[in-house]
Amino acid sequence: MRPETVQRDALVAADLASHLKRTEPLRILGNTGVALAVVYLMRDSAPPAWLAIWFAAMLTHSAFNAWAAWRVWHRPTRTENAPRRLRAVVRAEAMNGLLWMAAELIILPGSDYTHRALLMVLLSGLGAGVMQSLCAYLPALYAFFGPAVLGFLVAGSLTQGSYFVVALALLLVWVAVNLSFARLMHRTLVDSLHNRHIANALAVDLEVQRDRAVELGRSRSRFLAAASHDLRQPVHALSLFVGALGQNPSQEQSRHILKHVGGAIDAMGSMFNAMLDISKLDADLLQPNWQVLDLRALLLRVAADQPLLAGAKGLRFGCELPAASHPRVRCDPVLLERILRNLLSNALRYTTEGSVLLRLRVRGGRAEIVVADSGAGIPRERREQVFEEFVQLPHPEREREREQGLGLGLAIVKRLVGLLGLRLVLRSRPGRGTVFSLRLPLADEPASTDSGLATSHGTQGKLGKGDIVIVVDDSADIRLAMSALLSAWGCQVFTAASVRDLMPQMMNLSAPPRLLLCDYRLADGVSGIAAIDQLRDAFNQDIPAVLVTGDTAPEPLREAVASGLPLLHKPVTQQQLREAMERAIAMDEAVCLSRAAP
Repeated sequence: MRPETVQRDALVAADLASHLKRTEPLRILGNTGVALAVVYLMRDSAPPAWLAIWFAAMLTHSAFNAWAAWRVWHRPTRTENAPRRLRAVVRAEAMNGLLWMAAELIILPGSDYTHRALLMVLLSGLGAGVMQSLCAYLPALYAFFGPAVLGFLVAGSLTQGSYFVVALALLLVWVAVNLSFARLMHRTLVDSLHNRHIANALAVDLEVQRDRAVELGRSRSRFLAAASHDLRQPVHALSLFVGALGQNPSQEQSRHILKHVGGAIDAMGSMFNAMLDISKLDADLLQPNWQVLDLRALLLRVAADQPLLAGAKGLRFGCELPAASHPRVRCDPVLLERILRNLLSNALRYTTEGSVLLRLRVRGGRAEIVVADSGAGIPRERREQVFEEFVQLPHPEREREREQGLGLGLAIVKRLVGLLGLRLVLRSRPGRGTVFSLRLPLADEPASTDSGLATSHGTQGKLGKGDIVIVVDDSADIRLAMSALLSAWGCQVFTAASVRDLMPQMMNLSAPPRLLLCDYRLADGVSGIAAIDQLRDAFNQDIPAVLVTGDTAPEPLREAVASGLPLLHKPVTQQQLREAMERAIAMDEAVCLSRAAP
C-alpha cells in the first residue's frame, strides 16, 4: 500500500473517531432513556430485584461513558490517538449490548405477549438509533447488535409456542435490513471522507506547485538580475579590448590587451561552468565515481595554485597537512576537488586582507578538511541563505573586482556535499572570518590507482600535422573560428552547417577524417548525435567524435550524456578543446589496440 493511501486511511479513521465522539452524548441519553422506560413499563412482569440491579448497572455504565466522553471532549482527535478511541467505543458498545442481553434474559421468559411486544418495540427503536449513530464504525455496531440479538435468541428458546418462531423471523429480517443499510451508510460516509482528503491533498499539492512556480519565477528573476550584471562586465570589457585592438596598438600593447581578453573570457567561462554544474545537478547527471583515494595527495594538488591566486590579492595562503600521515577516504575525487576549489574560491573572493588556510586533521576515525579565512564573516541570520542560488553577500571589494561570479559556488557545494553524503559545518563571526569544515569517514582499503590511457607510443592521442578534422556547426562565426584555430594546429579542416552541405567537400577527401567535431543543436532540429552517426555510416568507420553544446536544460544534457560521446560545454578554451580532441583519439586508439591484441 502506498504511503499516501496509508496516511489518508489514518485521516479517515481520525474523522470517524471525531464523529463518534460528537454523537456519544446522544447515544448515552437515548440508551438511558430507553432503559428508564423499560424499567417503568416492565416493573410488574419481571423480578423487581433483578430489574433494579440491571438498571443500576445500566446507570453506572452510562455514567462511566459520560465521564469518559467529558474527558476527551475538548481534546482534538489525531491520527495517532484515533485507533485507541475507536477501540474504546467498541468496548463500550460491547458492554452496552451485554447489558441489554441481560435485560432480555430477565424480562422475556416471564412476561406476557403484550409486554414482549412492547419490549421489542423499545429495543427496535433503540437499535435503529444505535445503527444511525454507529454506522460510522461497523465494529462498534456489531459489538452492540451481537449480544443483543443473542440474548433474544436465548430468551426466546426458553419460551413456548409459535410466538418465538414469528418473532425470530421478524428479528432476523429487521437485523438484515438495518445492517445492510448501516453498511451502505458507512461506505457512503467513508467514501465522502476519502474524497474530501483527496481534494485537500490536491489543493495542498496545487498550492505547493504554485509556490514552486512563484519561486521558479523569482529564481529566474534573480538569475537574470545576476547574469545581466555579472555577465555584462566581462562582455563589456571584451568589447572595449576589441575596440582597442582595432586602433592598431603596438606589439607590447597588443600582448597586454590579449592578456586581459583572456582573463575576461576565463571569467565568463567560470560563470557558465557554474550554471552548468547546477543544471547537471538538477538533471541528476552527476553520479559519484566512488574510489578510495589518498586525501593528502588530493589536497596537495588543490593547494598547488592557491598561493598564486592569494598573492594576486595580497593575501597569505597556508596549507597545513599532517607530516607523515596519508589518510584514505572513499569518495569521488573529481567532485571532492570541485567542493574544495569552490570553498577556496569563495574564501579568496570575500577576504580583503589577512590569510586563507587549508588544513587537514585526522581524529576519531574521520578526516576533517578545514577552509578558513579572515574575511568579513557571515551573520548568523544569513548562514542558510548563502547556500542558495544567486546569493552573494556584499563586500567592499565587489566594485573593484572583475570576476564576481553568479553566487552559485556555495549552492553547488551544498548539493555536491549532499550527493556524496558528507557533512559540512559552517562557523563564522562577522568581522573575524569564516570556517568551513568538511568531514569524511576514513577508509581501510588501499588507495585506488588510475593509470589512465596507455601512453606507450609517443604519438598516441596526439593530433598530427595534416590530420583531417570535420567541423559541423550551424554558426558561420564558430566555423570560421574553428577553421582558423585547427589550421593553426596543422590540421586539415572541412566545415559545414550540416551533413548535407558537407557532402560535396567529402568527395575531395583522400582519407577518412581523424576526428569529428559537431555542435549538439544544428539547424532544422537536427542533433549533432544524429550528424555523427550519419558521418560514421558514410565512412563505414567508428571515427572519434566530440560533441559541443551550449544547452544547460536537463533533457538535452541527459540525451547528450546518454550518447556516450565526449561532451564539451560552451564556452570552450583552446586547452579544453585540444585535450578533449586528443582524449577522444587516444580512447579510439586504445580500443583498436585491445581488439588487435591476441
